[in-house]
Amino acid sequence: MSICEDALRSRIGALYHNHHGWLHRWLQRKLNCSHTAADLSHDTFLRLFGGDDPASLREPRAYLLVIANRLLINFHRRRKVEEETLRQVMTLVSDYDRRGPEQITAARDLLAAVLLLLAEELPEKARRAFVMAKVDGLSYRVIAQRLGVSESSVKQYLSKALVHCHARLYDGLD
Repeated sequence: MSICEDALRSRIGALYHNHHGWLHRWLQRKLNCSHTAADLSHDTFLRLFGGDDPASLREPRAYLLVIANRLLINFHRRRKVEEETLRQVMTLVSDYDRRGPEQITAARDLLAAVLLLLAEELPEKARRAFVMAKVDGLSYRVIAQRLGVSESSVKQYLSKALVHCHARLYDGLD
């Protein structure tokens, strides 16, 4: 590790030590979820590694709030897409008994298209996490154990898979 990288890590570490608790509490009030607040607060500090040098920040809390707000916006967008996709899947499943052969075939075609998208266009762990969660009905904890990753990673894999499927299936239909 170079001296510059070591110095940057040290400055980010000091910033983390001084402001992490405050940022976590702020996010927790916004989200009403300590776990998600912890994930987003850590992600906020990770973003510092690619941005400005923390030593040059005159108002570090304001800077952290800007990053955290952007992450919150992305989090809510992903959640909205995930909820919409799950709602559509639940609609397909709940109406299954009342469908005729054409609707059943269309639902199977949709499922085949989703599985094809997952197999060809998503990284393996994201695809496996999606199938384990949506087809096998496994919890995030069990999926994390089977894939050897954190629950936060599982959530990110599922979000990525749902956003990807939604974009590929519904882009251009508006």
